[in-house]
Amino acid sequence: MRSPAVYAVIPARGGSKRVQKKNLALIAGKTLLAYAVEVARNCGIFAKVLVNSEDEEILAAAANLSATPYRRPEYFGGDQVFIIEVLHEMIGTLGLADADVLGILLPTCPLRSEADVLEAYRIFLEQGGRVPVVSVALYDTPIQLAQFIAADGRLDPVFPEDYRKSTRSTDHQPAYRYNEAVIFNSVKNLKNQNNLIGQRPFPYVMPPERSIALDYPYQMEMVKLLLAQRQK
Repeated sequence: MRSPAVYAVIPARGGSKRVQKKNLALIAGKTLLAYAVEVARNCGIFAKVLVNSEDEEILAAAANLSATPYRRPEYFGGDQVFIIEVLHEMIGTLGLADADVLGILLPTCPLRSEADVLEAYRIFLEQGGRVPVVSVALYDTPIQLAQFIAADGRLDPVFPEDYRKSTRSTDHQPAYRYNEAVIFNSVKNLKNQNNLIGQRPFPYVMPPERSIALDYPYQMEMVKLLLAQRQK
């Protein structure tokens, strides 16, 4: 029986609604995929860096970056498929052991650093490897102040009781969001989860300037500016 291994997994499907071929989009001379692969490789903790995709161009790019391409079934390339479903398929096909650990890095967070990945892994080990660790960032505005547009076109608070108490940000408990930078979890846990985050994970809190998850073209320009500052 082999010893448990730690693998980096970079899920990178070919399609994207808002930014065409987003995972291969260039920022400061490198693709989003390249940023994720290089961070994973430079950490020095992963037995393999697996790029999971249905897209031929992404798989070829992964091989050129010295990562291991994993071709997911075509069905799992659609935008209605959840990442946890993609992981379940890959875990089963590769026959990964329950004791193996996956470090999940989405290409959409190119500002994450090796230090971020290593610190999340340190927390995971500190907790005995039994509980997921998820990178998060603070919401800019407390979620208790969120509003929706009602049927009559007017704004109504999502959390009426909290909203009535105060509209001052400092009067509400801080809330955090998954920032798409890194998740560490055991294969055993992932096989029994129906979502990517899991139940009551431990957080690794990252600063907002490294927590931009790319979804819109304007965010690409923001990241270019931040990367330019980092490289000075």
